[in-house]
Parts: sequence; C-alpha cells; structure tokens
Amino acid sequence: MTFGNTTSLFLLLLLIPLLWFWRRSLVDQVSWKKNLSLALRALGFVALVIALCRPHIKQDIDDLHVVYLVDASQSIDPQSLKEASSWIQQSNKNKSSNDSSEIFLFGSKVRKQNAEQLDAFVEQAIAGTSESNFRASTPIANALKAMRTVFPTDKAKRLVLMSDARNTEDLSESALNILKKENIDVVFHPLSPLQDPEVAVVSLEPSTQFAYQGEMLRLTAKLISNVEQAVEARLLHRGIVVAKEKVNLPADSETEVHFDTEMHTAGASQWALEIIPKQDHFTSNNSANTTIKVKGLPRFLVIHEDEKQMRPLARAMKKQGITLELRGEYGIPNNFNELLSYDGLILANVSATSMSTEQMHNISRYVTDFGGGLLMLGSENSYGLGGYFKSPVEDVLPLTSRYEKEKQKPSLAMVLVIDKSGSMSGTPIAMARASAIAAAELLSPNDQIAVLGFDGAPQLVCPLTSASDQASITNAISSLAASGGTNLYPAMLEGRAILQEATAKIKHMIILSDGQTQEADFQTLTQEMANEQMTVSTVALGSGAAKDLMQRIAAEGMGRYYETNDPEKMPQIFTKETMKASRSSIKEDLFNSIIVGDHPLLNGYEKSELPFVLGYVMTRPKPTAQVLLAAETGDPLLAISRYGLGIGAAYTSDLTEKWGGEWLSSATGAPFWAQTLRSIARKEESAGLSATLTQSGDQLTITAKRRDPKGDSVELVPWDLKVTNQDGNPVPFTLTQTGLGNYSGTLPIDDAQTLNIRLHDKLAELTKTINWQRSYPKEYKLTNITDPFITALPSPSVNTIFETSAPATSYSNASWLFIYLAFSLFLAGLVFRRL
Repeated sequence: MTFGNTTSLFLLLLLIPLLWFWRRSLVDQVSWKKNLSLALRALGFVALVIALCRPHIKQDIDDLHVVYLVDASQSIDPQSLKEASSWIQQSNKNKSSNDSSEIFLFGSKVRKQNAEQLDAFVEQAIAGTSESNFRASTPIANALKAMRTVFPTDKAKRLVLMSDARNTEDLSESALNILKKENIDVVFHPLSPLQDPEVAVVSLEPSTQFAYQGEMLRLTAKLISNVEQAVEARLLHRGIVVAKEKVNLPADSETEVHFDTEMHTAGASQWALEIIPKQDHFTSNNSANTTIKVKGLPRFLVIHEDEKQMRPLARAMKKQGITLELRGEYGIPNNFNELLSYDGLILANVSATSMSTEQMHNISRYVTDFGGGLLMLGSENSYGLGGYFKSPVEDVLPLTSRYEKEKQKPSLAMVLVIDKSGSMSGTPIAMARASAIAAAELLSPNDQIAVLGFDGAPQLVCPLTSASDQASITNAISSLAASGGTNLYPAMLEGRAILQEATAKIKHMIILSDGQTQEADFQTLTQEMANEQMTVSTVALGSGAAKDLMQRIAAEGMGRYYETNDPEKMPQIFTKETMKASRSSIKEDLFNSIIVGDHPLLNGYEKSELPFVLGYVMTRPKPTAQVLLAAETGDPLLAISRYGLGIGAAYTSDLTEKWGGEWLSSATGAPFWAQTLRSIARKEESAGLSATLTQSGDQLTITAKRRDPKGDSVELVPWDLKVTNQDGNPVPFTLTQTGLGNYSGTLPIDDAQTLNIRLHDKLAELTKTINWQRSYPKEYKLTNITDPFITALPSPSVNTIFETSAPATSYSNASWLFIYLAFSLFLAGLVFRRL
C-alpha cells in the first residue's frame, strides 16, 4: 500500500483533545464500555485520516492497452499502409473485453486516428493526394516520446511501432530507453518501403563560399540512388547550363561529382545542380542550390629585400587582374589594421631577422584569426635559411624548415661562443640557450656542435658532440647561466682549438655578445682561423655591444654579421646562420614541376606540362599539408594548407629570373599563379566578425563573434540587422549578447524558401552576409539505411499482440475502504456508549 501527499497530518493532533472530550462525556458509563467506545472512536478517526491520505493498493492486472504508432511518411509504400490498416483490424479481434487500443499516425507530427480516419488517409496516399508536408519526414524518436502520455494507468502498456525504420532524424535509442523505464513494452511491425526507383541530389557545396572574380572554383555535388542507374548531372548558372556530365550511380551509396568553373562576375552568384534520371519517383529532390559571394580584384603585399626583382611578376599579375604592392626588406606593416587592408601577403625574399617578434605574430594572426592568405617563396632568406625555423610564421606554413641532409654534402663542425656575463642575465641568457638548442636541432646526425660560454674566462658548456645526441646537447646548454665580466679573446682561442681537432669539412663559429670586451689581437686570430678554413659569424645584442669589433671579426672571418636589440630574435638569427653554414638546404639544377596533388587551384592544368625551375629550397611537408607540385627528386615545390580561417601556401622555388625565369616567360605561368593567388587570398572583408548558421526544425540559430584586431572580444555591438525572404519581404530578427564577444539569435523559417541575412556592426563598419536556402526533405532520399535500434525490437505476430508477456501491476485508490471503516467504527462507538 502506498500513500499520496497528505495535508491531514494536523488532524492527528486533534485526536488527543477529542478523546479527552469524549472521555468526559462518558463519565457515567461503566469503565470498560467507556474505554471500548473511546477506542472505537479513536480508530474511526485514524481510519478517516488515512482515507484523506489517498492510499493505493498494488494489484496484478491482465488488462492491456495497445497503441499502434503508424509511420505515414513518404518512404512508406501506400499499399503497405493499406496492409497495416488490415493488420490492425485483425489484431484488435483478439482483444478481451477489458483490453483497449488506439491508433496514431506520425510524420512530421503525431495525429490520433480512428479506424475510419486511417482508411481514408490510406486511400489518399494511394491516390497521391495526402498532405506532403505531414509526410515529409520520419522523426521516429520524437514520435516514440510523444506516446508516453497516451497510456491509461490501470492497464499494461504495449506500443506497436509500424514503420520501415528509415529514420530521418536522431536515432531512437534514447527514446526507447525512456519508454522502457516507464514499463511500456515496445514491439516492431515492419512496413514495406517504397519500392520505386529513386535518385536524389544530396548536396551542392563549393570549395569556398567566397571567391574572386576570375577564380576557378570547384563545386562538388553528392548524388544518391536506391537502385543502380545512370543519370545526367547539369550545372546551371542563372538558369543556363554551363556544364553537364553522365554519372553512373551505385545503389545506396553517395557519389561525388566535381564541376570546375570560373567565377566571371562579382556579387552574389547563384548556382544550381540538376539531375535527369532514367528512373525516378519524386522530382522535388532532383536539384540543389548554392550561393557564392564573388569579390572584385584581389590585392597582395609582396616583401622582397630587392623589390625591383618582383616587378616582372607584378606586371604579369596586373594583366590577370591582381594587384601586387612591392615593398623592401623592412616593409611589413607595424600596424595590424594596415596588414588587414591586403587580401594576401607574399614573403618573397626576406629573412625572419628583418621582422620584429610582434610582426611575425601579427602575420600568424592575420592568417588564422582573420582569414588572410600567406605565400612564402623560396630564396636564400626563406624557410630555415631565413631563420623561420619554429617561428610564428612557420606555424602557418605547410612546409617545415627541417630537412635530411644528403650524404654527399660535407659535414659541419660548429662552435657557439656565447657571452654569459652578468649583463646577459634574464631574458637574454634564456634566449641564448633557446637559440643554441634550435641551432643544434637543425644539424644532421653527421654534424657536430660545441658550446662555449664566456665571461672573464671561457667555460666549456658542451664539448664537441654529435648532433644525433640531442638530449645530451640540450641538457648541457640548459646549464648555461649568466655571471661575471666580458673577455671574448680566450673563448675564441678555445673555440679555435676545438675546431682544429674536428674532422668535418666545414668548420664554423658563431659568436654572441652584448657588451664590450678586453683589448686583444682579434684581427690576427681571425685571419689565422680563416687561413685554416674556419668561418666566423657574429651577433651583436643591444646598443652596448662592440659592434665595430663584431663587424670586423665577421668580415675577416668570411662569415656574416647580425645585430639586434631584441633578445627574442636570437633564435631566428641562430637558425638562419646554422642553415647557411651547413650549405645543404638549396638545390640548383634543372628540375621539372610535376603535379602530385589534387586541388581547385590546379583546375585546368592537370594535363599541362608546367615550366621547369632552376633551383629550390629543401623542406619537408607537415602532416596536414597538401603537396601539389614536386620536383622529380620528390622534394615539394608547392604545398598548401588551411590554418584557422586562412590559408598558408609555400613555394620552394622563386618567381624571379634567378630560379623562375621559365615561369615568367611561359604562357602558362601568369594564369597559373593568378589562379593560385586567388585561391589563397582572404575571401571575406568582415575581419573580426564571424557568424555561423544552424537549423533545428523550423528555426535558424545565428551565432556571431566579434573580435578586435588584437583578438580581444568586442562588447555591446550596435547591430544593424536585415533579413529578407525570397520575395524581398523583411523578417524580424534580433541578436542578443550571450558571452564575451558572442551574440546569438533565432529566426523562424515559416514558409520561407530562401533568406538573406545581413549582420552589420555600425561602429566598426563590418558586414557579414549569410544566405540560407531550404533544401528538400530528407524523406525523399529513399536510402535503404535503417535505424538499428528499431530493427532490433521483437516483432510479434498479429495473433499475439494482446498477449501479455509478463504480469503487469497497477495501483488502485483504496480511500473508500477506509471511509467505510471509519463510519463503521464511529457507529460501533456510538452503540457501546448507549448500552
């Protein structure tokens, strides 16, 4: 027995004063009669209180309520629906007098039906006049959940799902678990799917939603058929067929069809894909549409230490509709907003040491956060040779500066002589350690490295060690600490002695210092080292360094001189110098350009013979890189990869007369590189404003993010929002801030076929446009893929639906029993009082 919520607890508190009053009323009675009468009345009062608590009694029941849940979607064969109606009628003949049943149809919604209404719906389905919107989907899970409330509480519960199990929404596992917990027995009666041949366009997707005028774009269509058949696929632009292709479709397997086409005009460009099948049932699923926003002419910033060498390329690109602005070695904008004014950046021949740390981070953010395009060309100042190893710029390039040195190349012995005086404490010594470690990582296993620290006297931090033992080298370099004065000469003497003992063919020394050193005969020492085929490069850190001395040492030592006021640039200097000293990262000869990848920027060139190159920088592709062109040696020439919102591309040869003269003079060269630049250029002008669109049922959710050029969130944006449907009529819409720089809003679809959504930040003058088009219902795909959780359910016969598989229980209200008992006890108490 169970009790409901009682509000009668206080009645029990009245029992004591009432008993006292009754006892006073029986003072003249015999003692045992008084006590018995009082006890009977008390028991009657208790019984009345229990009745008010609504007690229930658990009992076994054999009565059964059956709900027939009938799938009325378009994927069901109408004749199968007619058979389902007959099956329900025959099943109901086995009901006992206390059993009951109900019928529900489900498609996009759930409807209760009687037998006559079901038969009328079946006739309409056979005639082809039933409601198409109602039959346009099969959300089985939603229909199952809707059945939880239709069962009576005093009967056992059985749900008969009658469907082809072709679910168009979420799988039914969760819904079935909910019904199981509520003791609803779910069984499955399969219905036959529509057997007619059917073909559908699943989707039409461009390689990018934004393109430049003249850009070659790839549109990919996905087609599916429930039977093997051949169709004709046609690509249309503004209602005109621009391409068509015969496609053989296997049964129940998506097939991709690619169309490569040029974007001719700027603005919103509408494209459609239509199929003409030989066998088909529905026509509404034979097409798909997409909108591509086409911009005008792209503008690139080109950085080259001698920008005049890029003029032939600039003239060739101008003829192709692309503007190249040429700048010298230090032309990278310091202002991030200025960098954002360009659609792409080309680092043609500029080393990392010519940029500040902030500029390199800005380039990385320009690509990843703001969708900019980056192209690095090969030269003596690019990749590892330019000091880009492990830099923010290399992070957004598809090729890495590490390489395997060829066996025939000479091995290298390198000594790093690093100032560790007290003035180097803090960031400078930390950067010096990082620089030494980065330099060691770039060496091949055949190379050797030693590290000397010096203050007033030299200290051998790492003896000459094979570069293959990276762990020992790293541990030794990590012990370098700053203290003491500055005396370079003894350190150079000891470094020279180390190189004299080395057997490598190339012997090189790099000196780093941030201060003045004691007087000594550096000229004689350096000349003697040069005579012994040892080269010396120097790095002057800060304004207090002996720059004149360091320049003379580098000049007399046949090396290179660097100076910087930024300690964080030292790793780039050391890696650049290490790559140059190794003499093995450049190949110069006649190399063919071989297509080895598949990408839209190669469209139209698959069968072309591309121009050869006269040299390139050796690199290695990252795991995410798409290598598109390679030399016959297997080394990459052109690679591309996406990083965040933008694209990084790497070409290991150059586009000047030095290595790329054939590309510049060839008729193929200019169109190819124009197509490449359009492919990587930033496609949107709404830098800092991004938005996504998701659809759930009859609602669209727009989620927008606003960031400033520093990457910080922008709050309280003054939005100017405009939404119009296919008729140009406005649709109300608002955005609400949901977090730091995050905004969200919902938009009802209703009967709209297309929606044009414009988000405009009035303060920053940023605009984002999103186009939405209604696709045909998933129901019309007609694949043979079924919901495994439905097909795994038991399938009883028509004669066993009303047989209970296990005793069911219910709870009946027992309040009336305690009311009768209370009155009986009160009456008995009254009788004994009168006796």
